[in-house]
Amino acid sequence: MIFVRLPNSWPQLEKIVSGMDSVTPVPPPPDLIEHARRLRIRYQSLRDNGYEGLSVNSIRKLPYAYWLKGEPTLSAIEPALVAKYWNSDLPAALVSGPRRAKRWLLPLIHTYCEHFTPEEGDFRTYASQLDFHINRGQGEFVSVLMNLQREVSFFSPSAVAARLAAVLLRSRVQINQGLSNRALWPGFLDTRLGLATFESALIQSQRTAPDSSAFFRLLDWSRSLAAPSAKSGARVIFANSMLLPWVRHKPDTRLRSALIEEFVKSYGDPRFRGYKNYQWRDVDPSAVNLILNWLTGDTLRAFIRILEQTADDIWRYRQKFWMAYYDAGHVQEAWLALGADAARRAERLRSDERGLGYGRLEGGVQSNHSVLILKIGSLIFSEWSHNGSLRVHEERNKNAPDLYQSIYNGSELRAAGSMDFHLGVNDRPQLAHMGSERGYWQRKARDFIQRHAGIHLSDSAIL
Repeated sequence: MIFVRLPNSWPQLEKIVSGMDSVTPVPPPPDLIEHARRLRIRYQSLRDNGYEGLSVNSIRKLPYAYWLKGEPTLSAIEPALVAKYWNSDLPAALVSGPRRAKRWLLPLIHTYCEHFTPEEGDFRTYASQLDFHINRGQGEFVSVLMNLQREVSFFSPSAVAARLAAVLLRSRVQINQGLSNRALWPGFLDTRLGLATFESALIQSQRTAPDSSAFFRLLDWSRSLAAPSAKSGARVIFANSMLLPWVRHKPDTRLRSALIEEFVKSYGDPRFRGYKNYQWRDVDPSAVNLILNWLTGDTLRAFIRILEQTADDIWRYRQKFWMAYYDAGHVQEAWLALGADAARRAERLRSDERGLGYGRLEGGVQSNHSVLILKIGSLIFSEWSHNGSLRVHEERNKNAPDLYQSIYNGSELRAAGSMDFHLGVNDRPQLAHMGSERGYWQRKARDFIQRHAGIHLSDSAIL
C-alpha cells in the first residue's frame, strides 16, 4: 500500500487564519441605538442574579450600550457589570489571541468614534480606559491601533481631531484608503469624530498659504460624506474655509472651476436672490462676493468667445477693454442674453466656464446675436454683439435692464432711453464701436465711466 506524503504546509488554511486578524476591510458599526436598547434590556433582566447566564457575545458588545440619548450612561445604570468588563472580561479577551482581540476591540472603537464627545467627563474616562487596554492586546489590528495613537493621539479626545485632520490633508492617497490604512472604515467620516476631524481640516486650511492639492482633497472629503455640506452643520464653515483663502490668492483654473461647480450645485447660484435665504445665509460676504466675481469672469469670457466664434471683427478690442475693468476689480456682476444659435455655442463652453449663466434673447434680433449686461458701480451697461452699440443706464432708472432674467426682448432693450456718451454732441446717446484700432470708442467709454463712477484706467490697460 502506497501512502501519499502529506504536505508540509497548508497555504489556503494559513491564508484564512492569517486573515482573521487582518486590518482591512474593517467592518462598519451596527445600528448602535438598536443595539444599546436591546443590550440594556438584557442587562437589566439579569442584574438581580449577578448577570448569571449573560452570553459572552452580550458582554463583548457592551460598549454599544454605553450611551443612549436621553438616558444615563451604562456605567451609572450597571456599574458592577461595567467594572467587571473593564477589569476582567476585556483583559482576558485581549490576551487570548489576535482574532479574539480584534473582535472585542471593534465595539470599543466603533463606540469611541460614533459617540465622540471630548467635552464630557464620562467620554474622556472611556477613552482613557480604551487607551490603557489596547496596550495589553496582541496582533496586527492592535499594532495598527497603537500606531494610530502614536501618529495622531487617536485616544486623546482633545488632540485627535486636529492631528488626524493634518495627516489626512497631507496624505497622497485617497481619503478612504487613508482611513483603511488606519483601521477606520469609510463611514468613519460620518461619525462624530469623523465630522470633528473634517471641521478641523477646514479650519487648518485657512491658517496656511492656500495649497490647491489640499483643497481638492477637502472637496473629495466633502463629497464622501453622507450629508452634503450645504445641508449640514458644517454649511457655513465649509463655505468660508473653502473660499476665503482665495480672496487674497488666485487659485489655478482647475480648482476655480471645481469650486464654482461645487458651490453653485450645492449652495445655489448666488446671483439669484432666493438662494441667499438659506444656503448662503451667514456665510462671510467676502466669500459670497468671491463666487460672484468668479461667475462674472466666466460670463465675460464666454461673451468674448461667442463673439470670436460668430465672426465679430472687433472682439479682441472688446475683450481687452472689459477684461481690464474686470481684472481691476470693477465689474461687479455680469449676465448674458443670447439668441438661439448663440445659446447653443454657449452650452459648448460650459466645460471651461463653469459659472456661465444666461437668459434667452428674443424679439427683433437674429439668432446669433448676444448682449452682455454688466454692472460697474451704479451703472448698468448693455454691450451688443455684431457691431451693435454700447448702452448704459443708471441702476435706479426704470429703463435699466435687470440682471439675471430668463428672457429679454431685443427691441425693448434697444428702445429704452439710455445715458449719453457724447455730452450732447451726437443725436444718439449710445456708443458705436468705431475706430477700435485707434482706441476711439474705448477712450470715450473709459472717460464716461470715470465721470460717472470715479474709476480711471490708463490707455495701456484698455487698448
